[in-house]
Amino acid sequence: MKKIIVIMVCILAIPSFAEKLDLGNPLVVENFGANIVKEKLDTYDSVALGLWYLKNNYSSKWNRVRDDEFELDDAKNWAFEQLKKKLSKIRPIDNNAEYHLYLSSKFTKYDFKSQTFPVEALSGNSYMSYSGKGEFVKRYSYSKLLFENAEESVNFIPMKKADAKKFIQSRKNKYGNINRQIVAHYVYTIINYMEDREFTSDGSPMTIKFTAKLKSVEFMDKSRKHILQAVNFEASNINNETNLTK
Repeated sequence: MKKIIVIMVCILAIPSFAEKLDLGNPLVVENFGANIVKEKLDTYDSVALGLWYLKNNYSSKWNRVRDDEFELDDAKNWAFEQLKKKLSKIRPIDNNAEYHLYLSSKFTKYDFKSQTFPVEALSGNSYMSYSGKGEFVKRYSYSKLLFENAEESVNFIPMKKADAKKFIQSRKNKYGNINRQIVAHYVYTIINYMEDREFTSDGSPMTIKFTAKLKSVEFMDKSRKHILQAVNFEASNINNETNLTK
């Protein structure tokens, strides 16, 4: 089975509670890292951590005190206290929060036997790659999100043959090329997160391994206006709800 790796577009704004949470926003990933550091703060070397925070966040102060060991010692302790204050104000992790993933996907050739269009989407061994903003969590998409209940068996759009023929015609251009691109909108909760590579007292950023539980998926056209298939993963038996509107 194929592994699906997608780097979502960075959103350079602090998400509010009203916005849809998306790990594609590095600030959302960074907030998980900040919570991990906050929980483990007493385990780090406070002097080394204070020096890192001083250098990275108060460079002018660092340049003023770096040659005076007594002023530097005071500055490191001061910077560590500033870090503690910052961590005391971070948003806590809501274990019940819903996260959203919009995955570019496509449907393949019609299966006349099952009367479905198979869809290339998440399966059991799929994962997503994400990045922090480089303070507590490493940049460049080293953190990973895995799905405990992704099922390839739900990756299809059911459609009667006559409807499917019309559907294909509606997506064909004048040269006969068929646009098979769709969007898969997943809603999930994060059931576990842990450091994969640990944050260190000298400021080396962490990577995080997230584990998610899917709640639903909607296969929709690229405009995101028309839902072609909806699946509820939380039903006792996975229920499929279909809208054949083009």
